[in-house]
Amino acid sequence: MAKDRLIDPIGQALTLAARRHRARTASLLVELGLFPGQDRVLQSLSENESLTMTAIADELRVKPPTASKMVSRMAAQGLLERKGKDDDARLVVVSITPEGQGRIEQLKKIAKRMEKDSLAGLDDKDIRRLRRLLKKVARNLGDGSAPVEAEDADLDL
Repeated sequence: MAKDRLIDPIGQALTLAARRHRARTASLLVELGLFPGQDRVLQSLSENESLTMTAIADELRVKPPTASKMVSRMAAQGLLERKGKDDDARLVVVSITPEGQGRIEQLKKIAKRMEKDSLAGLDDKDIRRLRRLLKKVARNLGDGSAPVEAEDADLDL
């Protein structure tokens, strides 16, 4: 008779894979002089001409002070530029600098490398099945407040 386990093996496997993915990505970002999360700011700004601090916080799913601190660090590195909005000085608008834009191509290379490393040994059928199953797991674990498609549309699951 099997003993009841306190830890679910699927949860452990998902956690381990996510943890290792984050750690590997972080080490590659450090080589670019970036910290985790800063890549997402650059990506969002490369897809938009500019964003407000509130929009950046929403994109990152963090509180505004956290986003503000991140943007300040990135502006000090010359990756971003902050300006007061012409018609409302209380709003700060953030845009990407040419230096920050230069990092986008490097980030694309990191993303391709991580995808290749993560999926090594899997054929196309396995990859499609994995994406479908992960999307289903995410849906199952969601709180129902937003559909997985809306919440993670940028994940291309």
